Amino acid sequence: MQTSSGHETISISSNGKTFDITYVRLKFHTSRPESFVIYKRSSEDGPWVPYQYYSGSCEKTYRKPNRGFIRTGGDEQEALCTDDFSDISPLTGGNVAFSTLEGRPSAYNFDNSPVLQDWVTATDIRVTLNRLNTFGDEVFNDPKVLKSYYYAISDFAVGGRCKCNGHASECVKNSRGRLVCDCKHNTEGFDCNVCKPFYNDRPWRRATADNANECLPCNCNGKSSECYFDAELYRATGHGGYCRNCADNTDGPNCERCLDYYYREQSGGRCLPCSCNSIGSESPQCNNRGVCTCKPGVTGEKCDRCQPGFHSLTEAGCRPCTCSPSGSTQECDVNTGQCRCKDNVEGFSCDRCKPGYFNLDPNNPQGCTACFCFQHSSVCDSAEGYSVHTISSTFERGDEEWSGEQQDGSTVSVQWSPSRQEVSLMSENYQRLYLVAPEKFLGNQILSYGQNLSMDFRVERRDTRLSTEDLILEGANMRVAVPLIAQGNAYPNENTQTYVFRLQEQPGYSWRPFISDSDFQKLLHNLTAIKIRGTYSERSAGYLDNVSLVTARRGPGVPARWVEQCTCPPGYQGQHCEQCTLGYRRAQPELGPFSSCEICNCHRHSDACHPDTGNTGNTGITGFIDCSDSWSYCVLKQF
Repeated sequence: MQTSSGHETISISSNGKTFDITYVRLKFHTSRPESFVIYKRSSEDGPWVPYQYYSGSCEKTYRKPNRGFIRTGGDEQEALCTDDFSDISPLTGGNVAFSTLEGRPSAYNFDNSPVLQDWVTATDIRVTLNRLNTFGDEVFNDPKVLKSYYYAISDFAVGGRCKCNGHASECVKNSRGRLVCDCKHNTEGFDCNVCKPFYNDRPWRRATADNANECLPCNCNGKSSECYFDAELYRATGHGGYCRNCADNTDGPNCERCLDYYYREQSGGRCLPCSCNSIGSESPQCNNRGVCTCKPGVTGEKCDRCQPGFHSLTEAGCRPCTCSPSGSTQECDVNTGQCRCKDNVEGFSCDRCKPGYFNLDPNNPQGCTACFCFQHSSVCDSAEGYSVHTISSTFERGDEEWSGEQQDGSTVSVQWSPSRQEVSLMSENYQRLYLVAPEKFLGNQILSYGQNLSMDFRVERRDTRLSTEDLILEGANMRVAVPLIAQGNAYPNENTQTYVFRLQEQPGYSWRPFISDSDFQKLLHNLTAIKIRGTYSERSAGYLDNVSLVTARRGPGVPARWVEQCTCPPGYQGQHCEQCTLGYRRAQPELGPFSSCEICNCHRHSDACHPDTGNTGNTGITGFIDCSDSWSYCVLKQF
């Protein structure tokens, strides 16, 4: 290049690619300029920044001290000025050599000096020639003489390497013909100056001789392929990758948790929606099993229904059922609040017995007891004046007239133990032997209906063979039996255990054959036998103690509310409608109180008749007149 102007500029460009500049070298065909400047810029549209000033008059021309230097801690990007290359000699072939790091205190630690790394970075180099060396001829200001001076540069060289920040060993041309770094270490960009997408787990750093500082992949647990670097997260955890667009309803820096209102399925894969009921749940958020937090009285994994004992799901939860504890299962219809009643109970709150039943009892699984009334009435209530009474055998002074019996009815002897105060039977074989209750447990035990027969029992050995007839009740030409382990009782063993049996016909009580409630009451009204199986294995004994039968009797004490007081229809009277009223007689006298009552037929000779035989009573006459229909008149019969 050759020019004769006073101020000239020459440039070298890399077409946008940045380089780490190590030196700039100029060789002049003429004498070297008296004043000139080397500039650089770091991007195509960036400002030109002075690199080095050269002048024989640094202070005057550039307001810079001649041969200045940079102290440690000073500004290492300051351009210095020197007169080293401003002499007029040599007249030709003079060199100018500028080293970018010479005189910079941190040059020995370049890899760790971002200031110097930026200082050597350039895309373009410019040289501005400001003043010629003229041997002083400018004093004479002779145009012809001055025009004989000019700048002539025979060589302009810039030394450097592609700026790849240590992440590439070479530059290559891209598809548009531009030089770019062949980036490694999961970096990219013209200068390998950024991490590749998804490699943002730590901040981008320049590679050094000691550490490649490669970009690390984000940990998104397989739920995302996008992330960005989060400096605050990096400071807090040492990992800066923050995942974007997490799949399967996940969230968090590493897609490690479920989105709000989602929970992770048991396999640990997807997150599923909580789907908490908006009315019944306290919050739309569930726990890690998908179970929502319910409002008072609400239940279900999603809080979508009322708990047992509650009804009417609203924003406030479910309301408690107002059910009678005696007559209900303590549950009600979830929509209406209608209580679920025991079998023999009715009413919205299950607080009254059905027609034909009485004595609402919390201990009765059916709630109420069927009216007996010898089957003459279905209207009854609890009788007043009755108290709880127990018929018992404790065997303190003997066997209390308990007897033994084989299956065929033949008798066997009963053993009484004075020391243990119990009775027992000993078997010779597997034939069942029974302990038979004495007279005090028999007869009219109608007041024991719905109550308990209990006993203490043990066996000599555990090899028991149970049957369906371990406890037998007989009466009124009927027979029912039950296994020993029925009604929740335990298998017998060497230890004394208490066995309890409810005297009622409900299916859950296992009495066989199944009979109606009226037949069960009829059986108890004329109870003729209670038989308790005493042996369960060969050559083994069974031991019985503390037999008790709960019943009732008139008198003070704990009220026996299960005793009925019947409301009788016309023709009947008595607590249980067991008698015919005046003017009525038994239609079938042989049935006793179970017989229906009918109006006396005395052919207008009397208004009353014997309630059992039907014979007419004649006031004032000591006798009865037989008024059977086959007679045309009544005959007076003397007593």
